[in-house]
Amino acid sequence: MKKFLWVIPIVLILGVGLYFLMTSGLFQKSEEETLDRFTESYQNEDYEDIYPLLSASAKEEYPEEEVVDRNRSLYESLGVETATLEDIKGVESNEENDQEKRYTGDLVLDTRYGEMSREYTIDLSYNEEENDWFIEWTPDMIIPGLADNELRIDVSKGQRGEILDRNGDKLAFNGTKETVGYIAGRLDESGLLEAAEALDMGEESLQNIFNEAWIEDGMFVPVKDAHRFDEETREGFQDLGLTIQESPAREYALEDAGFHLLGYIGPITAEEMEERDGYTSGDMIGKRGAERLYEDRLRPEGGRTVSIVDESGNTVEELMKAEPQDGEDIQLTIDGSLQSTIYSHLEEDAGASVAMDPGNGEMLATVSYPSPSPYDFMFGINQEDYETLETDEDNPLLNKFNRTTSPGSTQKILTSIIAMNSDDFNKNETMEITGKGWQQDESWGGYEVNRYHVMDEPFDLKKALTYSDNIYFARTALELGAEEFTSGMEALGIGEEYDTDYPIYTSQVSNDGTIESDILLADTGYGQGELMISPIQITAIYGAVLNGGDIYEPHLLRESEENVQIEGITSQENLDYLEEAMRDVVRLNHPDDVERPYARFAGKTGTSENKTSQDTRGEETGWFIGYDQNSKDMIISLYVEDVEDRGMSEYSAKKFAEIHDELNE
Repeated sequence: MKKFLWVIPIVLILGVGLYFLMTSGLFQKSEEETLDRFTESYQNEDYEDIYPLLSASAKEEYPEEEVVDRNRSLYESLGVETATLEDIKGVESNEENDQEKRYTGDLVLDTRYGEMSREYTIDLSYNEEENDWFIEWTPDMIIPGLADNELRIDVSKGQRGEILDRNGDKLAFNGTKETVGYIAGRLDESGLLEAAEALDMGEESLQNIFNEAWIEDGMFVPVKDAHRFDEETREGFQDLGLTIQESPAREYALEDAGFHLLGYIGPITAEEMEERDGYTSGDMIGKRGAERLYEDRLRPEGGRTVSIVDESGNTVEELMKAEPQDGEDIQLTIDGSLQSTIYSHLEEDAGASVAMDPGNGEMLATVSYPSPSPYDFMFGINQEDYETLETDEDNPLLNKFNRTTSPGSTQKILTSIIAMNSDDFNKNETMEITGKGWQQDESWGGYEVNRYHVMDEPFDLKKALTYSDNIYFARTALELGAEEFTSGMEALGIGEEYDTDYPIYTSQVSNDGTIESDILLADTGYGQGELMISPIQITAIYGAVLNGGDIYEPHLLRESEENVQIEGITSQENLDYLEEAMRDVVRLNHPDDVERPYARFAGKTGTSENKTSQDTRGEETGWFIGYDQNSKDMIISLYVEDVEDRGMSEYSAKKFAEIHDELNE
């Protein structure tokens, strides 16, 4: 028992001593601990953890929502990604008052509008009762200088860069749109609903617009946008009490004819904002075509002014300012007039056309037909109309000029080049061909190579090209053999990826890159089988026949350097021979379709066929690739789908000539 009597006094003495040390300040908590907790919470955006660090007087003046919610709201409006407190150092304190400390440093905010750096002050005070240091918080600890004022962000927009053609004419430019709406207070809800049919809108949608909370009498309330309303529609709107106003918008000079080439712009989506930096909700972005491909150059840089303003809206201090920057104008190699002319002759068909300068690879026109209007997508297309486009068998939503497809008999020029480059081939040697069909031997079973022009007479290479004899080129490919034929195609760039300023689908000689069967080799020799080439690429290869043998890399930008993709595909003698043969295609085989007094046209027809068996007739695509031998400054390729009942490749050949008729008016 005596032992316990001694312990109790000792505990009492230790407790009294500890209390004396704490209250005397000799064992008080360090201000650095509070400072570290504050800076860590501040930089981690844990604003809720800051409020317990505030002094009693600060809490009395500023409720928690002022500290937490206001900080978060202002930083969200600035788009703050990081907030860093740097070089925090203590300021020499007053020796007579060691219960107040001041620290200073720099606050660096990385925001969507740029970086902002401000001098920062942290005042701490010691509370004896709680034996701890606390923050003397003010709104200046959100943004120095804020005090009881407000933050204002004024954003200004630069102009999007325009897209010009080779002549400097505007293809995509900053113009205007028309918006139909009503003046609030002049038209009641029933009057607006009466306009539903004229507006091609549902009554529920119109009711939602009419009941928007922001609307006040006298305001113009927009209902529907369009590039331009026709006169009859405008008069109908006027009779219904509706009003039309103009506002800035993107315009496209080529309209449908340039849809796949130029694309269109639209409001950025949440998904696009996650993928790209520097955009905010409501910004416009390229959705397809050149608008999307060159978005980084065309897009403007927004201007902004971040200010502290008083309750009257007067500027107290300007924190950040940057002037808006216009996007860059881009000039294409395209000739807008040529693009429109080609499209106007083909818009009722389905297919593609490419015009190219064979001397440098500049694409003068890239047409996919038919095409929708860019304005359908810019100003809103309803689900029914979109599904109509999506299910249209002519595939108006598909860009066809850069996609691979079967080249049909236009492949025969490529097969000719491979053969003439072979040591064992003689272009002047004739091949005896009779009948409509041919097979190598009985191992082919019921399969035969068929030809359209049945001529039971000898064929040399030139005659086979002139009359597009499938049997001649099937047998020629078989004589070359799969290995030499495939390597010859590779030498012409088939299967090679094109590193161009406009994406081109990669061609193929077959699905797996090899030719294992004789039937597949024979079919590939005259342009069938599994062979796939884009209109852009085959036009570039044909261009080499005209320019002395170099395949130029196709390009769309005027600034792009001329680049030879493949040099010297064959000898000049062979090139001259091919030009003579292509001239004979027009002169001897298609004079009624293509021959014109104002030009010396030459070219090659082609027909590719889609069918499930040899006993049936499938859908046929007609090709023509041609040029004027008097000038050789432009080569045009075009293909038209479903020509089996319209003259096959002759239909495409006629279209080629009709396009030139208009160009030569």
